[in-house]
Amino acid sequence: MKTYGRSDQGLVRSENQDDFLIRPVEAGGFLLAVADGIGGGPAGSRASHMALEAMDDAVGVNVIDVSRLVSAVSLANRRIFELGQGDTRLEGMGTTLTAAVLFPDRLLLSHVGDSRAYRIRHDQIIRLTMDHSVAGEMERAGTITPEEAQDHPKRHVLTRALGPFDRVRIDVADMPWSDEDRLLLCTDGLTSVVADDEILRYAERYHGQDLIDQLVDAALRRGGPDNITVVLAEVMQDRGESNGR
Repeated sequence: MKTYGRSDQGLVRSENQDDFLIRPVEAGGFLLAVADGIGGGPAGSRASHMALEAMDDAVGVNVIDVSRLVSAVSLANRRIFELGQGDTRLEGMGTTLTAAVLFPDRLLLSHVGDSRAYRIRHDQIIRLTMDHSVAGEMERAGTITPEEAQDHPKRHVLTRALGPFDRVRIDVADMPWSDEDRLLLCTDGLTSVVADDEILRYAERYHGQDLIDQLVDAALRRGGPDNITVVLAEVMQDRGESNGR
């Protein structure tokens, strides 16, 4: 399995409040995560970094089931909440967090916020997460279509994030995986300007770091209105090397 990641500030934001994590675990797996910080000043970048630190600390290397991810996300939420409560400069700090432990035959997934995880296989792309945003909730309720959600004025208004409250609801999944599948995690700096079907078209042509670079560059060509982070895991022979943090 090969892993790849890239984070870009974009063309509008004054700093990059995104962050990502890639590292190996036992049984030939990898821990992969993306986080998109929210809050003014240093709060957003601090929150996303803290979330990934907590994941790194709490997940460990021997992961049996999704409960380890849930505990790690809960720990991240508590750390961010307590810091934000104790420092007025960090008031309102928070972050999205989409994290996975990927084995050759199994995916464990946890998710809070509007970053996303996708399964890509051949000519199919499947979104594995639901956006915890006002537009995402409306889409799930059937009051707007996925196309309308893409451009909805409240698509960036989060209904769930790590940090604002002392507890958070976490979406989890445990599913079979195949070496024909590719896992892509990304923040909304990509998906707000590059639609799912476009991501698939790039995935049909590119692999590895080339795919990540093509996606980030596509978002930049659309104005790069937000920070852009993309992480990829795939089984490819003689393409690139495993890399990360």
